[in-house]
Amino acid sequence: MKTDDIAGLAFRRGLPKICVPLTESRLPALLEEAAQASVLPADLYEWRMDGFLEDLGQALAGLPPRLAGKPLLCTLRTQREGGACKLDPQGYEEALSALLDKDGFQLIDIELACGEGRAKRLIEKAKSRGVATVVSKHDFQKTPPVEEIAGTLLHMAELGADLPKYAVMPHTPQDVLDLLQATLLASQEAGPVVTMAMGPLGKLSRVAGGVFGSCITFGAGQHASAPGQLDVEDLQAILQDLDPLL
Repeated sequence: MKTDDIAGLAFRRGLPKICVPLTESRLPALLEEAAQASVLPADLYEWRMDGFLEDLGQALAGLPPRLAGKPLLCTLRTQREGGACKLDPQGYEEALSALLDKDGFQLIDIELACGEGRAKRLIEKAKSRGVATVVSKHDFQKTPPVEEIAGTLLHMAELGADLPKYAVMPHTPQDVLDLLQATLLASQEAGPVVTMAMGPLGKLSRVAGGVFGSCITFGAGQHASAPGQLDVEDLQAILQDLDPLL
């Protein structure tokens, strides 16, 4: 990470920032979800665009006034990364490039799986537009070895990611420990990263990840966007209890 603050948030300091996903597929419901989420203890919001069925421009115009001035992360999650979007890598790059021609958001998620060349082009365009980048990878089957997770996070940073992100699926407590160890190793070299172990076994990583260098944790508002997300108010209470460690 190149600066202390990204999208107005101090990711290097304080508690991990709480991100609440917005997942409704229709515009009126999405705007209502955003209005309800605006009173929750969130630091930023993630709009999961891959399930949205209406005009993106209308949504990008309607969401910011309902989010109490807090940053918006736009995520178009493909099926290969656990989402609903069916685009191939070329179509994905074109969709994100077109999105970056619009206003109304401060961060964008770029999947590493689209290919390094595509990811780098999207990172460069985002930077030219003043949009911060979360470069992401998801493994819904397993938890890779510590060295692989940490190495991937560092590679994302080398590509220019403002916030490298890696999510894994644990099958044993050791898997969760491996994810946290990799988080610590990568964050010591690259600065704050974003990591989580998914599912019930991974809930520990969502509340304790900040101790090891993960700077965002996702909490469910009206709907969860991934397995293992805690209710956002419960999440805030636990993070505050852990405050002396963070």
